[in-house]
Amino acid sequence: MGERLGNTATGGAPVQQGGPLMWARALADLLTLSRLIGGVAIALIPWEKTISSLGKLIKYNLLLWSTDAVDGRIARHSQTPASWIGERDVLVDSALTLGTGVALARSGYIPGKLLLAWLGAMLVLYAVRPVTTLVLTFMFPLQLSLPVLAFVHGCPEIRLYIAWVALIAFVSRKRLKYVIEVFINGLPDRLSEWVWSWLPDWLRLTPEERGSFEESSIVDTGSLQTEDSGLSL
Repeated sequence: MGERLGNTATGGAPVQQGGPLMWARALADLLTLSRLIGGVAIALIPWEKTISSLGKLIKYNLLLWSTDAVDGRIARHSQTPASWIGERDVLVDSALTLGTGVALARSGYIPGKLLLAWLGAMLVLYAVRPVTTLVLTFMFPLQLSLPVLAFVHGCPEIRLYIAWVALIAFVSRKRLKYVIEVFINGLPDRLSEWVWSWLPDWLRLTPEERGSFEESSIVDTGSLQTEDSGLSL
């Protein structure tokens, strides 16, 4: 979700002078596309129910998700309009997440039928209420299952995973708060109001931070966006 979530979160930094940099746009798109290719590859690679196999899956995930932390920054540097794949990188992220889930199912760590049921339920719900909140809801348990399984089975790569998450959360903390806001705004009204009633200030966007995101142009109807807030991914 690097580009659409972070395409204007520059923290008030001045806009660079000069013309569009098409090579930067192409590089950003290639990084986004690499997550899609990687997600498919992860789903197809033979996996075993071993600690070493689980550790390898963690390393592959960290490598691919690291591209999500930089593709948006490169895209902003290009000073070009959002590309087709850039506007849909949340779908790319969900494909990578699904690939990880398939890998865990093929290795026997999670039931394959449970994964299919979860995917089917989310597709039905999204058909009824097409909000980004449901995409994030689909991704969350599958992404969480990887470090949980690594911890339970004593996989040494769990330390690398925790360190990586802490680093990304610190470096991209504004974007993290934006993701939280997008998620909450896509909830049913009463539930959204309840979450906002207790969410601490340090997890909320400041008016300045929110303004930097709201300056982004509204993408076309082919892109994912929240139903009520006008915030898009």
